[in-house]
Amino acid sequence: MFLFLRRKLHYQIRARRWVFFLIIGLVMMCFGVIITALSAIILFPAGLETVRSFHPVALGITALTAFLFSYYWFSLGLKVAFDILDIRDHSISTKIREFVFKRAHSAEKLFSVAVLGGGTGLSSLLKGIKELPIELTAIVTVTDDGGSSGRLRKELQILPPGDIRNCLVALSRSESMLSKLFQYRFGEGGEIEGHSFGNLFIAAMTGILGDFSSAVREVSNILAIKGHVIPVTNDNVQLVASFEDGTSVTGETAICLEKKRITKMCLFPDRPAPNFEALSAIDDANMIILGPGSLYTSIIPNLLVPGVVDHINNSDSKVVYICNVMTQHGETDSYSAVDHVSAILNTTGLKKIDVVIVNSRRAAKPLMQKYENKNQFWVPPTVKKIEDLGIRVVATDLLSESDMLRHNPIALAGVLMMLIGETEEQCITKEQNMIY
Repeated sequence: MFLFLRRKLHYQIRARRWVFFLIIGLVMMCFGVIITALSAIILFPAGLETVRSFHPVALGITALTAFLFSYYWFSLGLKVAFDILDIRDHSISTKIREFVFKRAHSAEKLFSVAVLGGGTGLSSLLKGIKELPIELTAIVTVTDDGGSSGRLRKELQILPPGDIRNCLVALSRSESMLSKLFQYRFGEGGEIEGHSFGNLFIAAMTGILGDFSSAVREVSNILAIKGHVIPVTNDNVQLVASFEDGTSVTGETAICLEKKRITKMCLFPDRPAPNFEALSAIDDANMIILGPGSLYTSIIPNLLVPGVVDHINNSDSKVVYICNVMTQHGETDSYSAVDHVSAILNTTGLKKIDVVIVNSRRAAKPLMQKYENKNQFWVPPTVKKIEDLGIRVVATDLLSESDMLRHNPIALAGVLMMLIGETEEQCITKEQNMIY
């Protein structure tokens, strides 16, 4: 009986049914109020019999319940109707939605996005998309062993804080003095020379709380970031790379200095415990984004942590890879876009990449020449070859040209918003098909 009523009265079936209940509720409520008023004022004391006959209080409560119940489901039905008709871009319907569902929006679960990576590529992406209406989680690699992070890692036996710090600052809600303070790097001055204040702060917080992840959460609260920043593991791990000539090297910095073609990547120790917060974020995500960033030292290390790839492979979420715009000397020399994709699939256990976002335009010749002098070259999009792997490709102009070549954060955010919109529509369609 319960299943029958649920199927008949589900808000996504028909709006007319709830219009009917809405009208009945209003009529009953008005009738109860009228009877109560007449009984108390006009018919008193004879009206007492009328009160006993009609039980106006009970009738009023029943009517109010019916009204509230039908209004709630009718409102949800209207929302689905707007989604189906796809008239959200029209000014009138937009105003209606904002008025009727103003309170509902705050309670709705936001579209969830998990981004995996590290280095400047991840922090740049986060800064570009943090204003989108999404629930954002950054899952960050912890294999950096150079610079300030490397020194703190060696001296204090903590995880490298540099990439974490950059992500926290990128997700801070404003360019406040505190954010600038976290990025401040000490000049000549003895033991702290070269350290950033944010790295030292995270290291100090780790010492106080006794746990790196707890320290990151506390710093997240201090900076009032939008979203979450999570290390992919709490274990102190190092990267190990094997090259075409049969040699292998341990350590992220040493790998980059070798300038050899990489054939295999692994971690040491080889079975670090995954951060269960990271796995939970992957499970809850509607979209998982890989990159942009250094292929072998920022993106792939996340996928080598046990459990991460399995959770992505078993997820129903859309997996998107953002390919770099330029090759990286010592890691991806002469790589095209399809080489980047193949490296991820062949070096890790990842089985699914649904969409690859590639840049389709070369930079101006003077700037290209500047990069080519450093053995860095434009990454050819190779759209057809990627599509032959059964992967959708979004190729567009994503370049931001200044002194450095980077992804244009506005253009990249626009592409991701398009994919998010498509995914939301697919989810709505899937739910409707399940109902019918």
